Amino acid sequence: MIVLGIEGTAHTVGVGIVSDTEILANESDMYKPPEGGIHPREAANHHAVLLPKLLKRALEVAKIEPKDIDGISFSQGPGLGPCLRTVATAARVLSQKLSIPIVGVNHCVAHLEIGRFSTGAQDPVMLYVSGGNTQIISYSNRRYRVFGETLDIGIGNMLDKLAREMGIPFPGGPRIEKLAQKGEKYLALPYSVKGMDLSFSGLLTAAKSKIGKERVEDIAYSVQETAFAMLTEVTERALAHLRKDEVLLAGGVARNRRLQDMLRAMVNERGAKLYVPPATLCVDNGAMIAYLGLLYLRHGVSMRLEDTGVIQRYRTDSMDVPWSVEPHVKTYKLFPGAEAKITTEQFFGKNVIRKSRIPKKYRISALDKKIRAERTKKEAKMMHDVKRLGVYAPLIYDVDGFDIIMQDLQGSTLLERMSDMSDKEIEGIMREIARIAANMHKRKLAHGDLTTSNVVLSDGRVYLIDFGMAERDVGIEEMAVDLLMFDESMQSAHYDKYEHIHEFYDEYSRLMGRETLEKVEEIRSRRRYV
Repeated sequence: MIVLGIEGTAHTVGVGIVSDTEILANESDMYKPPEGGIHPREAANHHAVLLPKLLKRALEVAKIEPKDIDGISFSQGPGLGPCLRTVATAARVLSQKLSIPIVGVNHCVAHLEIGRFSTGAQDPVMLYVSGGNTQIISYSNRRYRVFGETLDIGIGNMLDKLAREMGIPFPGGPRIEKLAQKGEKYLALPYSVKGMDLSFSGLLTAAKSKIGKERVEDIAYSVQETAFAMLTEVTERALAHLRKDEVLLAGGVARNRRLQDMLRAMVNERGAKLYVPPATLCVDNGAMIAYLGLLYLRHGVSMRLEDTGVIQRYRTDSMDVPWSVEPHVKTYKLFPGAEAKITTEQFFGKNVIRKSRIPKKYRISALDKKIRAERTKKEAKMMHDVKRLGVYAPLIYDVDGFDIIMQDLQGSTLLERMSDMSDKEIEGIMREIARIAANMHKRKLAHGDLTTSNVVLSDGRVYLIDFGMAERDVGIEEMAVDLLMFDESMQSAHYDKYEHIHEFYDEYSRLMGRETLEKVEEIRSRRRYV
């Protein structure tokens, strides 16, 4: 089968041609605004002018005729409306003229599948980093699910905005990378990780405030070290929670060598693997659209023309995956936690756990020590405080540098137990976790990493663990992030049990009202592609 794909979600228009076994052609051109960011209508005009030339060139490179094409695919979303409509129209015309099937595909999933195809990754956690997207994605229950994402702007947009403030034209990311290589001084910047989600707007604001006061090389260096450490941390947390051992890096920012080096250091420590597609397949391209279209058409999925309307806010986890993605890892026992090393020992005759926040090689020393010290101190204090509220948490026996010696609960995480529990048991646990969250929120405390990995079932009780990202004196935003984090952990790791999330929300709203739940929906709506 030979499929032609057309990409046009934002600044790049591309035409790719693939067969069952290889990429036959991959031609593209990028719209570069004279100043500022992307202008959707001008980008769409650029795509309309370039498409016929790219189509002709792709056919020549592939050494085929239009009659040899068996199907057409196009980027249906997510993206900029005018750009999406331009490529959708072109795809419809080709489909009708050649009398061949057509299918619209999800741009984000196309990155993942071309990455699997080109690298040999089997069942990875994908870190997707581009201008408009920053997501951690992985397969579960016949869909690719978003396990974490930016709560404001994408990493690529952040770098481009910073570059514009420095007088650097679009695209600014590659120039920021070159400046960072000459950086010598680390400038402290906001490190904003909220469980599995991230925020870059505070980092951008702080970096912009330093322009004119610090060397641009040091600003670029500090921004990269901070932002990429955040990305690597949440990727490691996803590996730990999902019990996988492959990372696939995708998107335009994936070409950044420093980000690759950080991820490689992380996976090497875990005994995992990093896969990075060729640079031409990291950026937006037609081949990835063609290959995802081929997968659909090969599995009997095509569209009527009336169903090919564009979807600007096309969520990654809203499409079914009719092909098989075989799990690469089949046991929970292979993986350490994301942030600390856990060992058992004796402490004055008691069986205890030593939680050691070990240095992370992917972070520079100054940033690493700061994060580990803050989280160790915070965790010990918060576990003490929540017990006074009646929340079950491990007893703390000692704090020694970056180590906490605590009670050995002799239990199992909810992550490990969920699949073996009855519906009635899960309902009870959901309501109990909701009561714990409401109890903390009433006192303006937020856990900061409320996932099924951090709920332990022991002696008939529900315990919370891992308070290193907890916060005091929080507002409704932080409370909503707690709920959203738990929701996302259920979707990504326990989708076959996800129907029970309503019991969690019902009990929480009974105790706290609807305001926090409404904030959850507001946060979701901020994300570019919901």
